[in-house]
Formats: sequence, C-alpha cells, structure tokens
Amino acid sequence: MKRILLTLMKMGIVTAILYYLIQSGRLNFERLLLLMDSPGILMMMYLILIAAVVPMATLRWWLLLRAIGLKVEPKRTFLLTWIGNFFNTTLPGAITGDVVKGYYVIRSEKEEGRTRAFMTLLIDRFVGLFGLVVMAFIALIFNLDLIWKQSSLHPLAWSITGLFGATLIFYSIALYPFAEGRDPFIRLFNRLPGKTFLIKVYLAFKSYQHRKPTLLFTLLLSISIHMLVGLIFFEVSKLMGIRDMGLATQFFLMPIGLITIAIPVAPGGIGIGHAAFESLYLLAGHSGGADIFNVFVIVQLSVFLLGGIPYFLYSGSYKVPEEETLVKGN
Repeated sequence: MKRILLTLMKMGIVTAILYYLIQSGRLNFERLLLLMDSPGILMMMYLILIAAVVPMATLRWWLLLRAIGLKVEPKRTFLLTWIGNFFNTTLPGAITGDVVKGYYVIRSEKEEGRTRAFMTLLIDRFVGLFGLVVMAFIALIFNLDLIWKQSSLHPLAWSITGLFGATLIFYSIALYPFAEGRDPFIRLFNRLPGKTFLIKVYLAFKSYQHRKPTLLFTLLLSISIHMLVGLIFFEVSKLMGIRDMGLATQFFLMPIGLITIAIPVAPGGIGIGHAAFESLYLLAGHSGGADIFNVFVIVQLSVFLLGGIPYFLYSGSYKVPEEETLVKGN
C-alpha cells in the first residue's frame, strides 16, 4: 500500500510540474517548429544533450564519488543524474535536482559517508562553474583583438580574468598539503559566519588533494560539456540570422550567460537567462540573444523532462553490498 501511495504521489508531482510549465507558457513545443525547417540542427541538439552531455555529467559525478571511496553503481548514478536534470530544469529555488539526488544517494550510505556523499553534489556544481570560467578565459585569449576593439566588452573580459585567477587560487589552496593542524584557512573560517558550512565545503575539496588526476579530469569534462553546449548556441545563432559571429566569440559569451544563471532562481534560468543573453549579445553588437536562449531552453526542457520517467519508476530502495561499502581512508 505504501509503495502504491508513493507511486501515485510521484505521478502527481510529475503531472503538476508539466501542467505548471505548459500553463505558464514556459513549455511551448510550438516554438520547436522554428527548427522544423532545419531538422539537422534539431537532431544535433537532441543528440548532444542525450548522448553526450548527460553521460559526461554522470561520469563527472561518479568519478567524484569514487575518488573519496563512495562506490555508487554507474547505472544508479546515471538514473539519478537524469532525475536531477528533471528537477533542475522544472523547479526553481531550493527544490532542485541536487537536493533530490542527494536524498537518494545518502539513503544508501552509512552515517559517516552521508555528509561526504552530499558534498560531492556541491563539488560537482563548483567544478561545472569552474569549467565555464576556464572555457570563457580560453575563448578570451582567442578573441583578444575583437575585445580590444570593443570597449563595451572590456568589463566582461576583466571579470572573466578575475574569476579565472580566483579559480586557479582556489584549486591551488584545495590541493596544497598543509601540515595537520596548521591550515590557515581553517582558522580563518572559524572566525566567519556560517563557519560550520564553510569548513565542511572546504574540507570536502581538501579530501581530493591526493586525487589530483580526478579533479583535473572532471574539470576537463566540464569544459568539454560546455563546449558542446556552446556549439548548440553557435548553430542556433546562425539559424536566427547571426552569421558573422565566430565560434570563439560564442564560446566567450555563452559561458558568461550560463554563469549568471548558475545559482537556480527560476526553472532552467528562465527570465534571468533571457535577459542575460540579450544583454551579452547586444554588447557584442548583435540582437536576438533572448530568442536564441529561448530555443535552447525549450529543447533542453523537452529533453530533461524525460528524467520524469526514471523518477516515476525509481524506488530508491538500494542497499550497498558488504564489499561495496564505504572504504575508509581511500
């Protein structure tokens, strides 16, 4: 009886989300008709999101889990990634996919592994953000002439340079092997508000200081994911009539737009993302940034709504076999 009620509750949640998105106009599949004249681009978008972005994001999180000894099955990680994408793109605020993923993954862990399991989700989000910053900085290097000639882009260039520097500093600090009891940042965090949370996040990153290849590879995965998304924006931009924007320029603007919506306030960055992309494209001398982002959001929503299927079917009942339990000190 309890299982039936849980299934009905999940069905109600999925139905309510779909109804909300359709009634609010945020999920309007008619907009996809814009791509009917270019089925190749639509197919490319679906292929990139389904066959590349989701599997690569799954691999990134799985590697972060394995690196600290949390042995979650790849299949289960893949299903939870789909479920997380479903909630991340359909619900705003605190009810995000990270919370749902965290709820399911910590249920299978012993008490001592639950905090670290949940922290991997936060680290995964940070690594994704760092990937955007690194990608934008690399694109900045390839766009120096263009940016130098357009003073309107100078503030963006300096902002990305500053964020890139902060990223390098953060990784250097996280990987530096301070002597036990002599970490100056622990002492600093102890004097700040929210010290418990700050120390937990910091120590979560520090737990990877002996897993440098994992951190490097997950960062490369993030950059690769964002480059594929940038390719989608590039093709949609050309479809919308912006044919004189180079790929490197798109790779510079797109990460900045996604950085502005990295903290979820609206479903899929709706509203905030539209304004951000419109402003960014105008700074580069082009209009239609909001329309381009809108097409991307609709396609992304139509793909990630498939995550409602594993959420509906996923029972969450999973026990870690004895040989698969947390490996201390690994």
